[in-house]
Amino acid sequence: MLENAWFLIITILVGIILTTDPKTSIVGAQTSQLSMLFSSASAGKKFFQTLTWILILMFYTTTLLLSYYN
Repeated sequence: MLENAWFLIITILVGIILTTDPKTSIVGAQTSQLSMLFSSASAGKKFFQTLTWILILMFYTTTLLLSYYN
């Protein structure tokens, strides 16, 4: 059961990472507040960032649980 959850988390994580376009991410220092306003992450990107971090934490936790119980 735990192995199935681990595999599902891995599959979703890989899918999200492969479908995310790294060119549209915000990188580097901004020169003015106006450019920061137009280059801020959208609500959808923030949702996927949060979802990705939650899945990474779930992956780490399930990996620890699998190594403990097996």
